[in-house]
Amino acid sequence: MKACEALSLQEIHRRFKDEWVLIRVLEEDELGQPLTGTIIAHSRDREEIYAAQASLRGDLALFYTGEIPKKGYAVAF
Repeated sequence: MKACEALSLQEIHRRFKDEWVLIRVLEEDELGQPLTGTIIAHSRDREEIYAAQASLRGDLALFYTGEIPKKGYAVAF
């Protein structure tokens, strides 16, 4: 991936499946939801992403690209 490459959220989900991702938001929809961004950090370990986010400011988004368990199910890591 090129440095500072702008990616759509769909492409981010495809490239970084089942990972926590921190992006700098470049474009939002009319509701303020991110549409495109540049990757700052990604990891399967959520704490790594929280650590990367701690010192940053600006228009950032942090999200998980995997399946969210259905109501009534529990997940252990």
